[in-house]
Amino acid sequence: MRNGGSAWAILLVLLGSSCGIEKEDGTLADPDGSARTDSAVPLPPPPAPGDTGTTPPPPPGDMGTVTPPPPDSGALDMGTAADLGPPDSGPPPTTSPGPVIGDFQLTFYWVAYEGDHPDGPATDLYADDCSVLASVPADFADAIALEGTGRLLDGRMLNVSGGCGCARSPCFFELDADHPWGVGVANRPLAPFRSVAIDRAVLDIGTHYYVEELDGLTMPGDAPWGAFVHDGCVLADDVGGGIDGMHIDFFVGLREHYRTLVGMVGDPVVLHEGGERCL
Repeated sequence: MRNGGSAWAILLVLLGSSCGIEKEDGTLADPDGSARTDSAVPLPPPPAPGDTGTTPPPPPGDMGTVTPPPPDSGALDMGTAADLGPPDSGPPPTTSPGPVIGDFQLTFYWVAYEGDHPDGPATDLYADDCSVLASVPADFADAIALEGTGRLLDGRMLNVSGGCGCARSPCFFELDADHPWGVGVANRPLAPFRSVAIDRAVLDIGTHYYVEELDGLTMPGDAPWGAFVHDGCVLADDVGGGIDGMHIDFFVGLREHYRTLVGMVGDPVVLHEGGERCL
């Protein structure tokens, strides 16, 4: 997600929402609500051994707040949007997906975390009115500008709002309780293990699709949000400048989840229409 100058070109045309994601395969956050790939780089080895979101279990209490993780963990402990429920715990679906669309490149994206980018002098991040939202290490300031969304050590989630005339551009806004993981197209909340970014010339926003290679895999994380067997169904919530043609970007929420799944899911994957299985 690190394209240097091309990243700024994309960010400066933002209209207001970005999913704010970090990718490790040479990808770039698209300001209209996504983080996208342009080229793949070697990936590290994985560690050893519906319409629902799949995030880590939320803490009790006010779902509009977040609890900062230990500085070295990078783990998210966030509330969940009211419309993002846990996966269905009933029996495995027996209905079939729709027709095959074709083979698609599969990449992953997730939320950037300040604790993973501790280097560099203090750098201010601005709101659209040029008030300072946070002062963060320069390394993280660069990462969140490229990724589109990031989590601060104090627990706040910031999302790119677009280019601005402040001392540093782009500017940011704080995510609300309805978008705890980031913002996709048309203000759509992103949901880990369910949201995918697509090329709208190929697929349709708001449409369910079925990924053969996800069906039957146990998602990482803790119950009720993680540790469930995926049914293969995903939802097109997002787009991105680097997501072109037969390519989907799978939102996994946390970087550690990517490291688990990258060794489990093949590339390319076979994509179907959602059909009855994904109603």
